[in-house]
Amino acid sequence: MLPDVLPPEPAGRLGAELGEAGSVLPELPPLMPDEPDEPELPVAELPPPEALSRSQPAKNGLERAREIAAANAVSFMFTSRVVVLPREQVMGRPAVFTKVVLFTDTDGRARFREEPVPLSEGSPQALLSAVLPASGYQLRHSPVGFESAFHCTPKPQWVFILGGEMEIGLQDGTARLFRPGEHFYSADVLPKGALFDARVHGHRSAQRGSSPLVTLFLKV
Repeated sequence: MLPDVLPPEPAGRLGAELGEAGSVLPELPPLMPDEPDEPELPVAELPPPEALSRSQPAKNGLERAREIAAANAVSFMFTSRVVVLPREQVMGRPAVFTKVVLFTDTDGRARFREEPVPLSEGSPQALLSAVLPASGYQLRHSPVGFESAFHCTPKPQWVFILGGEMEIGLQDGTARLFRPGEHFYSADVLPKGALFDARVHGHRSAQRGSSPLVTLFLKV
């Protein structure tokens, strides 16, 4: 009867037998223990570009560029949101027209103010105001050196500068210069029941610069 467990063969005898058979196995290098897998960081945990310190070991330029790009992408994903820009910002222009108004204040003196005119009609490529009333227009040519005395506007009208420069002076000693493409709405009418006083009421106008003054008066 064979025993349940065979005794182990001596190591020397086994090696000898393998040597006699000519099939000795080459020595294999010891197996390296498996290195634990590095856990993958979630994208959100990548350091931002400013967190990269110069004290860290120098890295390959491509590797550093990839790190910065990844961090920027993460920052964009977590901070960006859909923004609907107002039409005026998309078009790069205001959605109002700024109307410069020359008016008679409560003390009877002429002053300037600005009023918005909504551009609520048309299309994004051509913003328009509502249709405004007008009764006619006049063109005026004033030579170099033209100046007027103080006067009130008989009836409100738009004044558009087509050529040259126009200076409007007020009773307080201030003046405002208007160049081609600019305008003002002249409405400094004489107060109801008042007698015109050249020391108090109205404005003066004058040509400035080296070119004649060309204006368009649009009556309302």
